[in-house]
Amino acid sequence: MNNSGIKRIKDGVQVEFNGSKKIFTHKPIFFPNQYKQAKETYLVGNDVIVIGMNGYSLLTDQTCREWGVRPGAYEAACERLLRDIISHLWEVFPGVDIRLVHGASNMGIDNVIMRVAGNDGLNITQLGHSCPEFMMYVEDDDVPVYVAKNKEAYADAFINSLDILIAANGRAHAFVHDIDAAFKKLKYVIPVNILKAISTNGGPPAMDRDGNIEDAVAAFEERVFMVSAQLGQTPKQSWQHINTTIRNTMEEIVRSQISPRRAFGL
Repeated sequence: MNNSGIKRIKDGVQVEFNGSKKIFTHKPIFFPNQYKQAKETYLVGNDVIVIGMNGYSLLTDQTCREWGVRPGAYEAACERLLRDIISHLWEVFPGVDIRLVHGASNMGIDNVIMRVAGNDGLNITQLGHSCPEFMMYVEDDDVPVYVAKNKEAYADAFINSLDILIAANGRAHAFVHDIDAAFKKLKYVIPVNILKAISTNGGPPAMDRDGNIEDAVAAFEERVFMVSAQLGQTPKQSWQHINTTIRNTMEEIVRSQISPRRAFGL
């Protein structure tokens, strides 16, 4: 029997999934029926732009070797990209209020976003999104999190919360739940193939031999024409191209979303 849920207890909040239990005593947690409260508390304000980023939760050393990237390089590249985007937007639009959303787990792309947002990073307001199953990978820290009733509701809430989604590779969950949902909800989506840019052998295939999605952005590239780093460039040139292009793209999107005077530097 799949027992899952979340409840308040004497010492905090208890989350249960499939017999596993985890107690949170410090973390600000919003329950499934408190999405509106969570969003209004952390993601609403004047000239607020909410950015989300999805990708891989875990890349093993063996996977990194097979895909031609050094262990830790994917996470470092994602962090550099996100920091550069935010710094660029602050420079072009002084006073714009950037907020970040993520999947709240202390792993992979979520950990990257929390590190950028945290007090040791750029000190940006953030809101995590999760569900009982994924809360098993969440730390009991001071980062607020909205806990949906299940994975599907979590993905839906994550997309509802953001204005712009940066899709940085990832597997089936990224492709099916995030990219697809973002288009259905008319959010801005920027697929960026970071792995191809930093890999020495072209990175992962779009699908594995069994037809499972191995790289969501590579799968997307195969089906939708898009401007991306060209094969044949060196990894460094490809990385520079991606970094510059995405900053310029984000600038134009944000200009259309904020107040006119701030958008045009008045």
